[in-house]
Amino acid sequence: MQAPFVCNRGCLPIDLKSSGAMNIKEIDFLGWKNCIELTNGIVRMVVTTQVGPRIIHLSFIDGDNLLYQDSETLGSTGGDDFHLYGGHRFWCAPEILETTYVPDNFPVKTEVSGEVVRFIAPVEKSGIEKTIEISLHSSAAQAIVNHNLMNRGNQTLTLAPWGLTMMKPGGTAILPHSLDRLEQFPPTHMLALWSYSRMADPRWTWGDRFILLRQDPTAGTPQKVGVQNEYGWAAYAVDGQLFVKKYTWNDGVITPDYSCNFEIFTNKKFLEVETLGATCTLMPEATVAHQETWELHKNVPLPNSEADVEQWIMPLI
Repeated sequence: MQAPFVCNRGCLPIDLKSSGAMNIKEIDFLGWKNCIELTNGIVRMVVTTQVGPRIIHLSFIDGDNLLYQDSETLGSTGGDDFHLYGGHRFWCAPEILETTYVPDNFPVKTEVSGEVVRFIAPVEKSGIEKTIEISLHSSAAQAIVNHNLMNRGNQTLTLAPWGLTMMKPGGTAILPHSLDRLEQFPPTHMLALWSYSRMADPRWTWGDRFILLRQDPTAGTPQKVGVQNEYGWAAYAVDGQLFVKKYTWNDGVITPDYSCNFEIFTNKKFLEVETLGATCTLMPEATVAHQETWELHKNVPLPNSEADVEQWIMPLI
């Protein structure tokens, strides 16, 4: 078995070349004070600082929020219970109750460095310090979201960065899994299922080239799948818009959940588009980084089949 990837410094520094001028403003939002609003004249993002951090809002300047917001916990702070809140969050894999679901209900530190805004969460009991860095493209509906894990403790940790984006209900996720594989005999890639995954659930479309998962507010059970995605993207279509999440595929590294680097999950409230970085042996004072690129597109119909994905989604990818 291949040894875990060892990283003693930031492995993927944020790419400032694709960043441009941002407008940065402090606002009150959804009951939280001191949120940070980022705009570039094309897209708008809002990040909480009293909790999280959570990227709680993502939209075109003239559009509706594409992210899920948990109405029961919006504006709340403090306490010992973990809250989803909504939006995009930063976790560590593997998923373990004691270390994954650490409450992040307290203020975070905010820094601005050039065209990058940095949100630094308090150090957790394990010694982990989580930082999210955001920069917006100067002339496109694109954002760089960088996730940094730093080991502030005294013990070596084995973990992987994990970015989870909770999308609003009513849409369809698209996950590529076999776009150009021609082998006939050896297996080509991994597919991970969970105890609650049901392949016969009508929300799934198991295509030859794409997996589709529909978010259904009337569904009673969750669904999830993970893949070893060498194409480096997944997408979510909803309300005539398309959210695309990209992540660089690194062949040969070990990722969690049977070598999955992309996962999609849904329940009756939202759908998540998730990326997982390499499993790292993180020494004290070492940092590992995990970078995502987000893109938004307008006037995109909701796909119901692989043919729809080929016609409407692939030209944008």
